Amino acid sequence: MPVVRTDATVPMQCWGTMPTSSPSSAFVPRYARRTATVALALATALGVTACGSDDESDGAGSGSAGGDRPTLTVQAAASLTGALTACTKDYGPAKVRLSFAGSDELAAQIRKGAGGDLFAAANATLPQELAQEGKVDTPVAFAGNELVLAVPATGAKVDSLEAIADGDDVRLAVGAPSVPVGSYTQKALGRLPQAQRKAILDRVRTEEPDVKSVLAKLQQGVVDAAFVYRTDVTATKGAVKAVALPTAIRPKVSYEAAVVTGSEQAAAAKALLEDLRSGTCGAALRTAGFLAPGAAG
Repeated sequence: MPVVRTDATVPMQCWGTMPTSSPSSAFVPRYARRTATVALALATALGVTACGSDDESDGAGSGSAGGDRPTLTVQAAASLTGALTACTKDYGPAKVRLSFAGSDELAAQIRKGAGGDLFAAANATLPQELAQEGKVDTPVAFAGNELVLAVPATGAKVDSLEAIADGDDVRLAVGAPSVPVGSYTQKALGRLPQAQRKAILDRVRTEEPDVKSVLAKLQQGVVDAAFVYRTDVTATKGAVKAVALPTAIRPKVSYEAAVVTGSEQAAAAKALLEDLRSGTCGAALRTAGFLAPGAAG
């Protein structure tokens, strides 16, 4: 599973060694499901972390960097990669280090005590569960999105849910049920007539650990269509096009964030969360296509 960390001053990327795909058990019963849980547990046990600045004086971790300017570690959903990387690069109040992965993986890290200062998820469920467990403060909605069916911009084999259900040779990619994009997909398909839902589920060929991996399968030509967010389609700059889902089955996609319990930079983390809602980062999110908090997807 790709895990990307960036430094707000010196952007950088590191790619982990966790598997990026697993056949579906929830979507495709005939395939044996692999899980990234074992790899995550091993990485945690070995103390493996994503990369950051090699300069210790650069403020690695959640201490202060450069006088009174604190360093914040933000664990964020993979779908936020582009917008957050751009808006935090020159974020004045604090130096921001970003770690991107599936929201469920990040929540697991927080449960194990490996959380940073701020957790930004692609749903409301995970932050609220962590809040009930005392792992994070009260979550706050900061953005919305829209689940869509993504297909190649040219030469697409399908252009609707009906075409997927009717096409015996159509290959479909979805997110794992434990990650937000997979959960939203399940919710949408669950609102279809039973026969159509079953036909679509029969086309699933891969179940991915985060939305970026779902989209990658489509762009690599491994599948013919994929369920992703509209912002992910926008980020391809025309390589992929979005097919809107019927309003009746479209789930509301809400992003929530919360300050991690015990953060040494809680005040600065709260300030960044507010910026995500209505400040510079909030504006960057809207520019990238994210909806305002509470807006329907």
